[in-house]
Amino acid sequence: MEKKLYRSRKNKIIFGVCGGFAEYFNVDATLVRILFIILLIASVGTAVLLYLLLALVMPEEPEERGEISGDETQEE
Repeated sequence: MEKKLYRSRKNKIIFGVCGGFAEYFNVDATLVRILFIILLIASVGTAVLLYLLLALVMPEEPEERGEISGDETQEE
């Protein structure tokens, strides 16, 4: 099975970029977020532009077939 990099749906705080990297590399998302904060401090804000660019470029993780969205479960 081929691994693909997606923005995470389950493990996200803002756009799911750090969660997507964590799922891709099979590490804890907190570790990726800490590394991003270190990069943010070291790059004097350039990392924010990188994050926003990745949020635009990375596709969102597709929904699983067995997953039911919240709109479908509501009955009127």
